Amino acid sequence: ILFEAVNLIVVWGASGPAQQREAAMRLLGKFISVREPNIRYLGLMTMARLAQLEGSNQSIKKHQATVLVSLRDADISVRKRALDLLFVMCDTDNAEQIVDELVSHLVNADAAIREEMVLKIAILAEKYATDLRWYVDTILKLITISGDHVSDSIWHRVVQIITNHPQGDLQAYAAATLLVAASPRRCHETAVRVAAYVLGEFGFLIAERPGMSGEEQFRVLHQHWPTVNKKTRSILLSSYAKLANLYEECRPLVSPVFSKNKDNVDVEIQQRSCEYEMMRVAFSPEQVEDLLREMPPFEDKQSPLASGISQGNGTNRDDEILGQAPSPSQQSIDNMNSTESQQNTLPPIDEDDDEGDVPSSRGNGSNYSNGARSRNVASPRTNDAIGIPKEIIPAMRKAFSNLCTSEMGVLFENRVLQVGIKHRYEGSQGTVSCFFGNLSESPLKNLHCQIDHCDHLRMEIQGTPGIVEDGCDVKVKTQAKLRLNVQVLAPYDDAPALRVIFEHDGNLYDYPLRLPIVATCFMEPVSLETGAFKSRWQSLAQNDRECQEIVKAPANSPITEESMNKIVTMITEGLKFGLCPGCDPTPWTVSGAATFRTGAKDQNGNNINVGCLLRVEANPTRGAYRVTTRTLHPTCSKAVKNVALVTIKII
Repeated sequence: ILFEAVNLIVVWGASGPAQQREAAMRLLGKFISVREPNIRYLGLMTMARLAQLEGSNQSIKKHQATVLVSLRDADISVRKRALDLLFVMCDTDNAEQIVDELVSHLVNADAAIREEMVLKIAILAEKYATDLRWYVDTILKLITISGDHVSDSIWHRVVQIITNHPQGDLQAYAAATLLVAASPRRCHETAVRVAAYVLGEFGFLIAERPGMSGEEQFRVLHQHWPTVNKKTRSILLSSYAKLANLYEECRPLVSPVFSKNKDNVDVEIQQRSCEYEMMRVAFSPEQVEDLLREMPPFEDKQSPLASGISQGNGTNRDDEILGQAPSPSQQSIDNMNSTESQQNTLPPIDEDDDEGDVPSSRGNGSNYSNGARSRNVASPRTNDAIGIPKEIIPAMRKAFSNLCTSEMGVLFENRVLQVGIKHRYEGSQGTVSCFFGNLSESPLKNLHCQIDHCDHLRMEIQGTPGIVEDGCDVKVKTQAKLRLNVQVLAPYDDAPALRVIFEHDGNLYDYPLRLPIVATCFMEPVSLETGAFKSRWQSLAQNDRECQEIVKAPANSPITEESMNKIVTMITEGLKFGLCPGCDPTPWTVSGAATFRTGAKDQNGNNINVGCLLRVEANPTRGAYRVTTRTLHPTCSKAVKNVALVTIKII
């Protein structure tokens, strides 16, 4: 009868009396401590359902120690219910403690529960990681302890997260950690796969460290060649090709491997060996460099891991345990991924970027974090075209981020060409001027620009004669100009692609860029009173209307009152949001509101606009910011979050 009464409280949900929920939680806390296993089972199962109600998170944490003890229960059904309950009660405050406890328990866990534990640990580590280095360490522990139960989707996800976070030292940290993990001859094959991919992509970041040279990286990886399967060998071959491209000393070591496997019985290994060996014969060194440069960031997608949790009995159902909408205090790094995904969507490991185009960075669900654009804007680039030098890309990213929130600046610059931008907006319309300056000692020939035409933007293009058609010549120390009159017609979360093609000193250059015409350019600030802001904030609490992500504060900019003043300036002047005084519970929180203006008309002939709310919360102790956006349009929420993130990273 008592359990049925608790079930009724669960059905009532947030509309029921809070006192009854607290009383039910106290009673269930007693039941999960009794000796009778059936009572403990029912108590854990019912508590997991009760924990999903809003406001129950804090009260359930009081019983965390008891639930952890139940993980060691003699009855496996009780252990499974305890695992389900820990999965529900985990949030950013207790995630590290719960995950570390689950990892330590995994060593002695039964085979019947290991696979489910590994999957749930991986989900929690990704979902609530405030430091992605801890996430990488946790997954590596899972591979070491129970590598046979670490599915491809888990290690694919690790690779995606590492690739999509070029900021900070995550990539270098992951490369160094995985090199050490792969050093023992007896190493799980999954660890070899992850190490091969990460070292092939980011091994150059640690090559100057003692004992981590390119030659040492090859030696560590190749020692596993005789014992790994065909799939892992294919990944190793791609890693070898990239190591040989970066380090001269690796080429004599890699070449015999390719030669030996040109007639391998496995078609995939044979094809890769032949192609990588012939690459330097068929292409110029610059083209090989382009073909073997690091992979672009993966398209941000919702983590596929949650869909892998098998349905169980009682409350272990996706619609109860996984399908709940976390509260803002529970949401974390998982919300960086806002589009749906299928499992195992990691592209082939050896599928490098075509002909050296600099890819757009799609990390954190963002198309804004890189000024370079993805391949295939208007036409395939020619084989002998010179692309953007790799060493310029970090400066390009910072320049693009700055231009997203400032009126003018330099988008791209090297010894040959400088691209300057000046843009102003009013309502749904704007004017963008691009200047292409010749910095070299000889003229630029046939300079012309190709711009992607987007359904969400209407553009009128003017400029120097020939700049968008047959090309124009730019004399030394002079400029060509391009003027765009734009009008936004619908919400969007990317940036228009601009391709600059020209000839200089007999060489063809092809520079793929992105214009900083982002959604926040078309915002108009709105000032809301406390009551109005809170009311609208609550009304937009649905999952598809909210985007949230946690980002670490820049290493050279700790969270202080001064940095919060910069956040305020970023919100008001950069993102064009109006502050909402009185809405912020602490000095470390800033809230704002704005309207996204479009030129589209509704049935009554009125312009279609989208109201937008933004909140930035700082945690000085953890050195991180949480950005939350809520709008009526999911794409608008994502767009505002993306611009806010790239701006915070350069404060």
